[in-house]
Amino acid sequence: MSYLPSAGDQFSSLTATSKTLKPEKFANYEVGAKWDIFRNFLLTTAIYQLERDNTTARDPNDPARIVPTGSQRTRGFELGLMGNVTEAWQIMGGYAYQDAEITSATTNATKGAKVALVPHNTFSLWNKYQLMPKLGAALGLIYQDDMYAAVDNAVTLPSFVRLDAAVYFRISDSLRAQVNVLNLIGDEYSATANGNNNITPGTSRVALMSLTTSF
Repeated sequence: MSYLPSAGDQFSSLTATSKTLKPEKFANYEVGAKWDIFRNFLLTTAIYQLERDNTTARDPNDPARIVPTGSQRTRGFELGLMGNVTEAWQIMGGYAYQDAEITSATTNATKGAKVALVPHNTFSLWNKYQLMPKLGAALGLIYQDDMYAAVDNAVTLPSFVRLDAAVYFRISDSLRAQVNVLNLIGDEYSATANGNNNITPGTSRVALMSLTTSF
């Protein structure tokens, strides 16, 4: 059981609205397991239920305004895989299912409405392959289900699939170069929102280069 002030842990950010709200209360129940399927290959899984009281959300039509939404419950399942398929091929993936709903009616959210920005299904898989002792490449897939932009469930953000890639090159024992390409296909998608009329687009195709050194 834990509590969170409505303004977070930064009390200097209290506003005329947030200082009148009660702290959110969390009750979390979870059971999980880990299994070494074989050497260097790990499976993790968990089932959970999270109950929250005195919850708040962005006003669906005014992102600058916070409104109370009563209480909500999230039930979910998570599955993760991580390890080496071969000496050269490494994978890291995960799947999550969440069902989050408002459990008490207020003037801002009806009982049974879905919690905003919580997709039912998400999936990711990252593959890294060592082509040569100094050269490696990676390919990653991210899937996110559709979800509602706000607690009134009036606007839906569509599901999307994003493909990422990377190339690694070890220049020396202490220096490594890396190039990452996000959204390799370049599809347009909506990543998140701050209400029904304030939707944030996802990352366009972009390449990032970095040098990493150790000493």
